[in-house]
Amino acid sequence: MSKNTDVLIIGGGIAGTSVARELSRYELEVTLIEKEADVGWGQTKASYAICHPGARWAQGTLTHRMMVESHRMWDQIVEELDLDLSRIGELVLAFNDIDLQYIHALKQQGEKNGIEGLEIIDRNETLRLEPQVNPGVLAALHLPTAGVFNPFELAFAYFENARANGVGAIMDSEVTEIHPDNRGFNVETRCGEIRAGYIVNASGLFAEKTAKLIGANDFHISYGTKSTCLILDRCVGNLVNHIVTGVADPNAFNRFRVVMPTFHRNLLVYTPIPEPSKSIEDRATEKRALDLTLQSAKQLTPGIDFEPHMTASFSGLTARNSRGDFVIEASQKNPAFVNVALPPPGITCSPAVGKEAVEILRRSGLPLRPKPHFNPFRKKMKRIRDASQAETVQIVRQNPRYGHIVCRCESVSEAEIIEAIGRGATTVDGIKFRTRAGMGRCQSNFCGPQVAAILAEELHQPIEKVTKKGHGSFYVAPKTS
Repeated sequence: MSKNTDVLIIGGGIAGTSVARELSRYELEVTLIEKEADVGWGQTKASYAICHPGARWAQGTLTHRMMVESHRMWDQIVEELDLDLSRIGELVLAFNDIDLQYIHALKQQGEKNGIEGLEIIDRNETLRLEPQVNPGVLAALHLPTAGVFNPFELAFAYFENARANGVGAIMDSEVTEIHPDNRGFNVETRCGEIRAGYIVNASGLFAEKTAKLIGANDFHISYGTKSTCLILDRCVGNLVNHIVTGVADPNAFNRFRVVMPTFHRNLLVYTPIPEPSKSIEDRATEKRALDLTLQSAKQLTPGIDFEPHMTASFSGLTARNSRGDFVIEASQKNPAFVNVALPPPGITCSPAVGKEAVEILRRSGLPLRPKPHFNPFRKKMKRIRDASQAETVQIVRQNPRYGHIVCRCESVSEAEIIEAIGRGATTVDGIKFRTRAGMGRCQSNFCGPQVAAILAEELHQPIEKVTKKGHGSFYVAPKTS
């Protein structure tokens, strides 16, 4: 393969897909390349998907500016991309005098940052709102504008809208070398060579490595913190109604902890474990981290019996950088090479991040001519589980495949799986993250083989070629002689 493109985006996480959508507004040849088989499978996949109101980030940082600008855009993004965002609010619990000082200071900083509705509530009101929290709570800071959403859906929505507006994509292909010259870059990949005028480095944990391919040393990426999340069955999802957090203690081993309902009303338990990871690809969930995560959660909500209801656990690394802030800038080595390196809360700030990166490309000389027929809208998938009985009858009458439920735990139909394939899913996990097939109590033990069979049929390939997540992760073991 040999390809020419005006802009090459390296990385298909939340940063790369948001930049792709913004660039799709202009008369440009744009290509996104991703080393995984699908978008959103790096840091984005391990996100616990809070739309943070921004109280914890100080003024004067790029993170704070992106947070403020994104919050002005979120309602429009939700409408245009047909997203689901639930503003359930956050409670930051205080259990001692130091905690009380912290939540008062956090309230002051939040108000300075322009966040509305912040309120310190007493013990009685806290327990009224959340009866399961630790009865030793003294007070809580209520942040009513905090919300939860589906992180996979956001990445897919950016990507689908970008593709609909002309952005090209190369999946399952890693960039191996970049050779700058006076006309741009020659980029070598596993799938061949790409000639690009400009590059956006949105490769997350690998952003430093990608920058070094052009000889740049603008920042350092560290990944010492492994975030461990536990997912509980939806039968306990209504035991907590807000995002419940403790006061962040930078000196504590498990310094941050969260118990919260996800958008789909599972219960999620999270804490970062600050210990050296084994490698940049280390995503294993270890028993020690799992035990510490449960221990942290029980400090917040001791009345919930987590263990019997656990359905899944996962870990992911967080790309921190040597700046301690977002990096969105043209490289000092080459102004046509734009770095977009986002530590948390990158997913909250993604609407503004895409625009910021495009503005930097413009200042670096990229001509931006608005596309006259740009379509900002994208429709989400039709979900049979969300339909009323009358709607279900009508939907199934129009397409009988909606009446064939493949995933019983999450009520996912054959028609939804076929639509997910049409939207870009090529793996079993690609189906899972688009439809939730396999995310329920049985963890795909029932529906997995059916999903693989549908993939094989729709992609016109033998079932032995179907993979769980690309890169040779075959779902069916090959026959042996």
